[in-house]
Amino acid sequence: MKRLAFAAALWACASSPTLAQDVVDEPVLLDPSRDWAQTLRDDARAIHATLVDSHPGVHDTLNPEFRPLLDQGLARALERADTTRDIGGWWWGLREFIATFNDGHVGIFLKSDYDFSPSWPGFLTRFTAEDQIVAARDGTDDALPPVGAKLLDCDGTDAARLAQTNIAPFRGRWFLNAMRVRVGDVLFVDNQNPWIKRPEVCRFETGGQARTYNLRWREGGTALRAAQDTLRPKQDTIGVEALADGGFWISTPTFDGNPEGPKYPLLRGVIETMNARQSDLRNAPYIVFDLRGNTGGSSNWSRQMAQALWGDEWISVHKPKPSEGVDWRVSEANYNAMAEFGEQLRATGANPEVLRYIDIMTAGMKKAMEANQIFWREDLGQTEAPEAAVSDPELVVKARVFALTDAQCASACLDALDTWKAAGAIQIGRETSADTVYMDVRVAELPSGLAQMAVPMKVYRGRSRGNNEPHMPTHVLPVETLSESDLRAVVGRMATR
Repeated sequence: MKRLAFAAALWACASSPTLAQDVVDEPVLLDPSRDWAQTLRDDARAIHATLVDSHPGVHDTLNPEFRPLLDQGLARALERADTTRDIGGWWWGLREFIATFNDGHVGIFLKSDYDFSPSWPGFLTRFTAEDQIVAARDGTDDALPPVGAKLLDCDGTDAARLAQTNIAPFRGRWFLNAMRVRVGDVLFVDNQNPWIKRPEVCRFETGGQARTYNLRWREGGTALRAAQDTLRPKQDTIGVEALADGGFWISTPTFDGNPEGPKYPLLRGVIETMNARQSDLRNAPYIVFDLRGNTGGSSNWSRQMAQALWGDEWISVHKPKPSEGVDWRVSEANYNAMAEFGEQLRATGANPEVLRYIDIMTAGMKKAMEANQIFWREDLGQTEAPEAAVSDPELVVKARVFALTDAQCASACLDALDTWKAAGAIQIGRETSADTVYMDVRVAELPSGLAQMAVPMKVYRGRSRGNNEPHMPTHVLPVETLSESDLRAVVGRMATR
């Protein structure tokens, strides 16, 4: 098993590029008299101390830049605190600190929906390749640039540089296409970030003609929420669906590993259904593993799905190259997170293999902690004698197997693609996100009581998929713009031709 979701944390660090952009019906109001500058200082110092205590990168000889980056991030946050006056300064100061690591697993997320009173000029853009296109707008305002108009520049700054300045420093990983796709729509949303200047005069190109627009910023409210919803379609269904043409559509928009969460029994249901209908699945014309919206969780789900479809014998031969090793950072907080997660799993009657793995980890971490070691090396079997050569087993799956992805795919979703593509699945859809070699996060509280952070506890050594390397689809599909019916029709034609 490659990854677990300690205390249900993985979703937070991998899927929270727009936490501060969410508009809710009843946002939580905060005390305006709070000392936000000191709040930023306290939380930033806690982030630094927590990572020094528990993150593998601090003592990773293969990443000597990590510790200086950590120290520089703290210094920048403390500098920001000198001019912080409100919640926006606090939040974006922390986001900038976190973004310096360019790591989707080092995350920060709000504990409640707070009132950022967002404003917008009445339209939102999204990235299409390298261009930013108007993708949604307030339909009641005819003075806005039309949907499909290409952003050229604002206030004399070209579109690419504008995004690089106003989004990238507070999000990180801007070199990934997936990040631009996921958060490009925040360029024209003002969420009280005091360190960026919102655009005032912008030029757009439509029909081969450039036109200048003076932006009129206004309260976001329901109009902004409606526009955002059109750009962030939610894929919430978890289950196995038998299609009219004989194919199967298997939807897993999450691999949530929290045994106490609402998604856990639904994911167990997927495994049970796949095992019960194993023969039907294997002999179907095609199968689609729908990973849209999946930002990670526990890789154990995708491995069980692979076992149910292809079988242990096939998977044992057709599998991704294993990592050379895994080093867990030894700390009391990391050990406690492992132990607590193991108790949660045991209480739910989890898979015995998973429980055995957790027991090995906690015992190993405890022994290393007692010996004052910095790392505990997880035994992945590399010290054992090489496996004897085996003949290629018979492929029992007659179906064409597709893995449908979007830009949200990260963490354990990437592990799923590692496993399924090695077994024979074909990736379709969009380029995925990516992750670093620092994995398996736990949650840590920040002193403010307003936010929590996600802390990676282990580091892969010699992983076959590189650091921050995305999965690329064999067949590109514009999943973010196709309707559900059109998408299924396209996939159905692709699968049966």
